[in-house]
Amino acid sequence: MKPLFLLFLILPVLARAESPSEADLDKLKDRIETLSAEQQREAEQRDDLQTRLRETETRVGELAREGRRLEREAAAARQRLDKVEADQARLAAEKKTQLTWLARTVRASYQSGREARIKLLLNQEEPDRIARLLRYQEYFQRARTDRLASLEGELVELRRVAEQVASARADLLDRRTRLADSKKELEAASKQREQALAKLDRSIKQRGGDIDRLKADQQRLEKLLADMQRSMPSIPPADRGEPFGTLAGKLPWPVPGQVVSSFHSAREGKLRWEGVVLAADEGAPVRAIHPGRVVFADWMRGYGLLTIVDHGGGYLTLYGYAQSLLRDVGEWVAAGDPLALAGRSGGNASSGLYFEIRRKGEVVNPARWCDRRVTLPPIARND
Repeated sequence: MKPLFLLFLILPVLARAESPSEADLDKLKDRIETLSAEQQREAEQRDDLQTRLRETETRVGELAREGRRLEREAAAARQRLDKVEADQARLAAEKKTQLTWLARTVRASYQSGREARIKLLLNQEEPDRIARLLRYQEYFQRARTDRLASLEGELVELRRVAEQVASARADLLDRRTRLADSKKELEAASKQREQALAKLDRSIKQRGGDIDRLKADQQRLEKLLADMQRSMPSIPPADRGEPFGTLAGKLPWPVPGQVVSSFHSAREGKLRWEGVVLAADEGAPVRAIHPGRVVFADWMRGYGLLTIVDHGGGYLTLYGYAQSLLRDVGEWVAAGDPLALAGRSGGNASSGLYFEIRRKGEVVNPARWCDRRVTLPPIARND
């Protein structure tokens, strides 16, 4: 806390004293120094916690992303195992059919052989025809025997493949379980740090430091956007679909939740929201509202895990408070593509999405650009 602000708090005490002594003034100076030192210590503690929170939330985001990948791999392994099992069932059924036919062929061959020999002995009729029939039966019997051997080989190979796929799937499920356990531990640690941060925030807020912090957060974001704006000429504008600037009131919202904090509504102190906060369940997909290119995907103080998309023509959209980032800097995205998973990174108490639209560096009201009646296409399965 600035000493000047503390003096304003203490001046009423001086006013009540008609002639304060040198000792009284020394005590006041000591108190100011003590309070300033306390504020400095709390600010340092908060910075340390904020750094550790950043590391934890970033790791939670990475684990969430890895978990989604393992889910897809496990599903693919399950599909492959289902196909192998279906092939096994088909070949086993064919083997059973071939065995039945082979048994019939053996019985018929035996019966035909006996009858042929009797006919040859008694009637001496058509020996060539009977011999030919016996050869045919022998050929069919040998062919079925060969097919049975082939089927048995295929079944053995399928059993081997099934064991490999089942083992790989079990390993994936085990890794997914261990990943989920690690994620829970990190989330618990993150929650503890958020609680500690909340306690420090209350203390700092009583001294006026919270407003300074929020202003610093905004200044950091403004600087980042200004730096990116200067580098924008090197990034070609998105040319897929209609230009962003022609779509006021025709764009979808990035999540279906309601607005919790509206544009330019009061924040702490004299600050106002430069975007909107939307309600969103933790882990819900956050989707691009228009084609563009990801120009920022990282953690930023006050905004947590943040994605910024450049839509060309000087238009940017910002998506903050994410649990996990799904896109990397430089990736092109289409309207409706998932950018992140909603969360409460940045030390927020509840899950949601911070959403902002900027035109040539200036904030604009998202409610004038987005309409609930505009819907996004279904999410592709590979996303």
